Amino acid sequence: MIRALAVGVVFLLVASFGATAAAQTRSDPSRSRTGQKFDSIEQTVAGTVKSVRGNTVTLEDGTELTIPAGVEVAADRLKPGMQITAEYRDRAGRKIAKSLEIKG
Repeated sequence: MIRALAVGVVFLLVASFGATAAAQTRSDPSRSRTGQKFDSIEQTVAGTVKSVRGNTVTLEDGTELTIPAGVEVAADRLKPGMQITAEYRDRAGRKIAKSLEIKG
């Protein structure tokens, strides 16, 4: 009887450790199939434009923003030296602008 009880307790302990280990190894739902993490939180950055190349704006601090076609900004107004504020999401290591405001 005691032996059966001891085997049962050991079985339950092993099962609980196995379940804990399995829960810890489950994949993070915010990661893509390639293992890259996508941040779904919008972030804000403000700074001075250092350069504009195509749809990429580089700020003085080195931040590079990709401006997709859906973001309305007059490209002829976006020039080095301009102060901007942008909201963006990080997608596969690239900062994709959701909105962009020229300060002056």
